[in-house]
Amino acid sequence: MQQIELQPKEEKLNLKKVIAKYLYKWPWFIASIIICLAVAFIYLRYSIPQYQSKTTLKFDKKQNDLTSALSDLDNLGIGLGNSDELKGEAAIVNSRPLLMQVVQNLNLNVEYFSAGDIKDSQLFGKTPINAKVLSYTKEKFVKFEYTLTDLKGDQFILHNANKKEIAGRFNTPIKLDFGTILLQSNSDLALGSKYKIIFWSPIERVKKLEKTIQINIPDEKAMLMDISLIGSLPEKSEAILNEVTRQYNLDGQRDKNLQAQNTQEFIDKRLEVITKDLSGVENQKEDFQNRNRIVDLQAQAELALQNTSENTKALLQQQAQLDLLNSLSGEASKGNNQLMPSNLGLNPSLEQTISQYNSLIISRNKTLKQATNENPAIIEMNKEIASLKEVIRDNIREQKQTVQTGISQLQSQIKTSNNVIEKVPGQSKVYRGIERQQNLKEQLFLFLLQKREENAINLSVDVPKAKIVNPAFTEDIPVSPKKEIILPGALLLGLLIPFAVLYLLFLLDDKIYSREDIKERSGLGILVDIPSLSDNENHLVQKNDFSELAEAFRVLVSNLKFVLPVKDSAKVIMVTSSVKGEGKTLVSVNLALTIANKNTRALLIGSDIRNPQIQRYDDEPVKRKGLTEFLYDESVNVDELVHTSTTNHSCDVIYAGAIPPNPQELLSNGRYQKLIEQMSSRYAYIIIDSAPLMLVSDTLSIADTADATLYVVRSGVSKNILVDFANDMVKDSKLSNVSFVINDVSRRAGGYGYNYSYGYGYSQTKDRKSWWSKIFKS
Repeated sequence: MQQIELQPKEEKLNLKKVIAKYLYKWPWFIASIIICLAVAFIYLRYSIPQYQSKTTLKFDKKQNDLTSALSDLDNLGIGLGNSDELKGEAAIVNSRPLLMQVVQNLNLNVEYFSAGDIKDSQLFGKTPINAKVLSYTKEKFVKFEYTLTDLKGDQFILHNANKKEIAGRFNTPIKLDFGTILLQSNSDLALGSKYKIIFWSPIERVKKLEKTIQINIPDEKAMLMDISLIGSLPEKSEAILNEVTRQYNLDGQRDKNLQAQNTQEFIDKRLEVITKDLSGVENQKEDFQNRNRIVDLQAQAELALQNTSENTKALLQQQAQLDLLNSLSGEASKGNNQLMPSNLGLNPSLEQTISQYNSLIISRNKTLKQATNENPAIIEMNKEIASLKEVIRDNIREQKQTVQTGISQLQSQIKTSNNVIEKVPGQSKVYRGIERQQNLKEQLFLFLLQKREENAINLSVDVPKAKIVNPAFTEDIPVSPKKEIILPGALLLGLLIPFAVLYLLFLLDDKIYSREDIKERSGLGILVDIPSLSDNENHLVQKNDFSELAEAFRVLVSNLKFVLPVKDSAKVIMVTSSVKGEGKTLVSVNLALTIANKNTRALLIGSDIRNPQIQRYDDEPVKRKGLTEFLYDESVNVDELVHTSTTNHSCDVIYAGAIPPNPQELLSNGRYQKLIEQMSSRYAYIIIDSAPLMLVSDTLSIADTADATLYVVRSGVSKNILVDFANDMVKDSKLSNVSFVINDVSRRAGGYGYNYSYGYGYSQTKDRKSWWSKIFKS
């Protein structure tokens, strides 16, 4: 016989098979979707919508500075640096002191609810009742919740969390667990029958606002800031945002005024200091001018330079005149009566005298041409010439003295001017230093005076720190719950939950459901799939039976012809399984009933002597000897064992008999093989109902008598490891000519959609079932 390949086939992803597994469980998907959608609708119906409220602020850089005065001081290096950035302002907006002021102004530490049957409705703004905390006796707490009932006139009753009743009156202080409160009723609104009041610790409200208020900076260059808040009451959220912006501007105004006042004090102190410094510098300048006799240093320096130049020129002139006078004095000292130089720019009287002298010399010389020296006229002229010459010498001496005196004076003046000029650089350096200090102090003094006036104007102008571009407003569409997300999400969740559960079940499921599961793990043949039967269906193949069970066994008989060898004696078929409960006996009985007919007799031998089950399928079992008695008692005749089936008279049965204490020894004593030899001549087929292989070794003792072995596995019960066990049996040559029979296969086994249609071509009819009955059956 050809050797059969036992290696499992390479596992490939069968997408159709995977999808069919999940489609088979479609009622679970429908139920999950319905439940999830129902939960989503209930959630949307009773959940409290949350709306987003938002306000937008715009900051002006000039407004954002401390003050213009401080800004200019900063530019001078003696002011404060400008560190106002949007991120810093965002921290101020969400700061606890500011939020605490918001909580106190809006009384956010007290919440009111109108009690309802399913949910409570929160109240805000104009409420029928108002509660005010007068004082706290408990420092640290989160909240205290009270229910207000029995409102009659000005009387009411409060119930705390412990159901303790506290009677009170409106407008009368009441002592509670955390402090003293005052309840007031609004006469303009009608009172309901029941209210719930929650008193929060103010710091807890501040913490919640810190978490819920969101600050976003969309564009730093545009100096914009968005402040948003999500809440169930749009009017409450808007009131909180408006109060936050108002408190922020008030806080900024307070800071601005404080900074302006500090700036004013700073400027006044600086003015006082600078006034003293300026007075000291001016006194120093005055003292320097008095000591150095300076009115205008530059003008005086220029005058000294001018005087020096003029005196130098005059000195040169005087020296030139002195030289002329010295030369003229030499001429006048000579004894000869020569003409003397004239028109030399000397003293006019001297020039006149020299002119007279020269004229007289010329006249004498003319007279000498006509007369002698003894001529009285000549003598008289000589006397006059001598007299004039003496006068000239005297004038020259006097003129020389005058010129020398002028030269001395000019030299003294030049020296004095040079001394002045020499002192100018040092005096100018000192004087410029004094003037520089004076100018600096004057400029700073005038600057501070100007900034004091600007700061006074800035202090009197009330400009908000940030401009409210958009007052608080609320979006029309709630941010939660979002119907467009929740409903598709519920639908998706309804699909995912059963898918995830089924995926885990399929992942952990190691059972065999159909022939595809066996083909993935073994190369052994599969002869038939026996359909699943309900408890009220007949489990035996009847005469002229056209049921699905009968058709399945007819298919099994047909397929056996290709497995069994050709022989003259009876063909022996052993039916076994791995464990108990896989339907081995059912297959054995029905195979015998199907294969037996009027032309072919069959014998069914109950060889599972540990746990005999064949008698369960006999309507009228006869108490007689069985296989056990034959195996241990050689005197027992085989005819005493055979019993004809009441279902099919062409089928004989040998029951297992009494349960022995040593079944394995009985089956291996050789008597079983002799029984098969004796019966082989009487029957065409012998079917052996053997014991499970994995539990006991009884079947291996008689396996050599079988021409073919039918290995039964049960759909949904047998595990994959049992197929591996069968492969090992064949591989170790403990079983031969093995083929699988799958029992109890559902119409949609394991969700694979394997739909059996036995009875094709026959006129058998079945009642049609409604689609909902099919759903429940699936």
